[in-house]
Amino acid sequence: MPFDCRQTGHAGNGLNDADVAHTLKHLHHAASGRDALVFARALPAIIAGKFTGRSTFEAAEPYLAKAYIPVSEEFGRFMYLTALSRGARNIVEFGSSYGISSIYLAAAARETGGFFTGTEKDPDKARIALENLSDAGLSRWSDIREGDALESLAPLEGPVDFLFLDGWKDLYIPVLKLIEPKLAPGAVIFADNVHSFRKTLKPFVDYISDVSNGYETTILDIGSGVSLSVWRPAN
Repeated sequence: MPFDCRQTGHAGNGLNDADVAHTLKHLHHAASGRDALVFARALPAIIAGKFTGRSTFEAAEPYLAKAYIPVSEEFGRFMYLTALSRGARNIVEFGSSYGISSIYLAAAARETGGFFTGTEKDPDKARIALENLSDAGLSRWSDIREGDALESLAPLEGPVDFLFLDGWKDLYIPVLKLIEPKLAPGAVIFADNVHSFRKTLKPFVDYISDVSNGYETTILDIGSGVSLSVWRPAN
């Protein structure tokens, strides 16, 4: 059965909604404090990585399990506005962490009368992400599926209008190919960290950069590097 969200457009204040704005401000502040401590602990590994050709994020990865590593406010707002301009109603995220990016995308879903589906493997992060969405007043328009995304997203109904990839980097291609048959023509796909995980994500970037695979792609110098693709299948 195709995706059929029976919500109507909220016509609210979007990211200016008091609950959304307050929750995002609190979470961005909390993230900056915790992540500074995480990277301080990871500093010896980061320095060692400079001599082996590893990026900062690749070297620090073993320390990042409980870090926020959120999208920036700039990028979050950019995704929100992109989803609005696309009129995206079925919005999906791989790798929700504590739900900061999820709030931006769920806020867009509320405005379009759609629904946001996030995924998170870590049970504690999934629980907290749901709490944060609730604090932002977005529970009605959102859900976080806990567990392996390749399993939790398998029953997802299409068409998918908007996909954000921000989980484990070696799963970008498998998750994209899982969702690919469900993508709506003109669907927007964002993927984060294409610069900071340049080596790991090279096969993914090569795949979405090959127009024969159905994508038109550009790489944006936002944060740690973001790819922006539009799904334009031949048939």
